[in-house]
Amino acid sequence: MSVYMQAHLEQLGAEMIGYGPEDSPVVLADSFGRFEAEYAAIRRHVGVLHLPQAGLIKLTGEDTKPFLHNMLSQDINTMTGGQTRRTFLLDAEGHVLADAFLHLGDASTWLELDRFDIGKVIKLLGSRLFAEDVTLEEISESRTTLALLGPASAQLLAKIATHTVGSMSTDDIVSMAGTTHVVKIDDALVSVCRRDLGQTLGLRLFVPSDHAEAIHQQLLDAAGYEANAEVDADFGERRRDSLRGRPVGWSAYNTARIESGQAIYHIDFGPDSLPAEAGEDAFEDAVSLTKGCWLGQEAVARMHNLSHPKRLLVGLKLPANALPIAGSQVFEHDEDKRAKAPRGGQVGGITSSTLSPLLGRAGLAFAVMKWGRHKPGTKVAVPVEGEMVEAEVSGLYFAG
Repeated sequence: MSVYMQAHLEQLGAEMIGYGPEDSPVVLADSFGRFEAEYAAIRRHVGVLHLPQAGLIKLTGEDTKPFLHNMLSQDINTMTGGQTRRTFLLDAEGHVLADAFLHLGDASTWLELDRFDIGKVIKLLGSRLFAEDVTLEEISESRTTLALLGPASAQLLAKIATHTVGSMSTDDIVSMAGTTHVVKIDDALVSVCRRDLGQTLGLRLFVPSDHAEAIHQQLLDAAGYEANAEVDADFGERRRDSLRGRPVGWSAYNTARIESGQAIYHIDFGPDSLPAEAGEDAFEDAVSLTKGCWLGQEAVARMHNLSHPKRLLVGLKLPANALPIAGSQVFEHDEDKRAKAPRGGQVGGITSSTLSPLLGRAGLAFAVMKWGRHKPGTKVAVPVEGEMVEAEVSGLYFAG
């Protein structure tokens, strides 16, 4: 993240935290001091989120499409210019090396992924190039990623953007699932794709970095957000008549994404995971079983046809105000409520957790569970503040 964008966010009141490897994290906004209001913006209005952990690789050359088709888990050959699909890059044993979105363009193609994976992805793809006409270039520094999250996301973008071809309506934006469009905001060309948060509308914006601070502020202005506004006689009326949007940080986003069943690579699954272990929708979203050979395909096909994974990412639902810590172990259920320590063996581990405003502050968590203990309705035990608490296995999607 540029120092200018960080200073801009801090001026808005952001509390910054590190994200990523301890030796080289990026800095992102955790909160703007109003968690409840930020969460409410995502669920009821619109939140503007900065995502400095997102990275981009640009690919150009006549052989880009067939080359990626042979390397990635998604069926690239059936895509046309302007389409977007989720995909995995695997190693030869079928482990997930990167979780990405492919934005196929006529002039260039972008891979959107965790910026900390870019080096190894470029190295691997480059090692597989022989005579193909393909050029790889990281463009993470020249593009800043913003997300609009909430029912009014499309209305907000339509307030400040025009489509590069004709006029843009709210309906145009809402109907753009699976595609990437270019819009114009002032003099900047911004790539936009739809990326919902469960059932909550979401848009992902790739903004030229030298325009990022100005466009972020323009979005907030158009959403009716007034930082440090004096609550005068007209403030309430102005706020009611606006889209009631605001900047949101990682904390509110993290709660909403757990409620909505969205796992994150390097948090909920990672380089030791197989696609079939990454959650109920990940395999269907990112893997094609009908295309020809590709890197890792044999391992994926063997698992799909002959076996099942040893573990699976699932959801856990706990009582109100019971918040397990990420990294906690999950144990066999013990009917003896007096037990201070689990009598059963370990059957899983917590990867993410939150208290859900939508579900009466119920504790929600993602956990990697052993096969056989992954089925919805299974009772397990989870340590919370020194006590063993009963939890129930569910799908990843909870609400929202």
